[in-house]
Amino acid sequence: MLSACTSAQAPPDPQKELAASTASAVAPPPSPAAPIADGGAADAEAPPADASAGDAATAAISDAGSDAAEVAAPYVADNKVLPPLDSEELQKRAAALFNAIVADDPARGESFWFPKEPFIPLKDVKGADKYWDQLHRTYARDIHALHKKRKSWEGATFEKFELGSTPKWVPPGDEGNKIGYYRTFRGKLRYRIGEQTQSIEVRVIISWQGRWYITHLSKFKK
Repeated sequence: MLSACTSAQAPPDPQKELAASTASAVAPPPSPAAPIADGGAADAEAPPADASAGDAATAAISDAGSDAAEVAAPYVADNKVLPPLDSEELQKRAAALFNAIVADDPARGESFWFPKEPFIPLKDVKGADKYWDQLHRTYARDIHALHKKRKSWEGATFEKFELGSTPKWVPPGDEGNKIGYYRTFRGKLRYRIGEQTQSIEVRVIISWQGRWYITHLSKFKK
């Protein structure tokens, strides 16, 4: 109270007011608050992340980066790009086909099947889209048939996929195609069950933009 009264009774000092005003005008703006480290308020309010969710997110980001790299690969109009004879992505898609056979679920093997979109301009046949549909149905039937070849697939594990014959360039005009491709026959899908290593023959594989795709899983009958 004494301080307040003293301030109220004291006459204003023009010199002090001018100094205070000048100091306020030239004083630099306050520094922004330092960023809150990991574990700051925003993180503190969020529930703790599950470790498996974090791993899944990391894997998703990695896959997205891989997919982006594939999409960024230049398109080659004549398709004359020999895919690697072995690669991680080829083994991954072959493993998916093996899982499709074991589970009797053709949908799991779609990544190894030649996609419809490039098939239509590639083939020089009437009704290329319907021809693809026919081949695709046959692919599903072949997977079901291969599943039935064993009474039980319990304990079966994928080992590796191997291409068969030396890839050969098939130029436009051969085999009813408008665009050329590399072709190889009788690849081997190798797997282990118990103490034995077995194999499944993959009849025809052709290339598209640096990747191998199946067009006939088993012997094709029109």
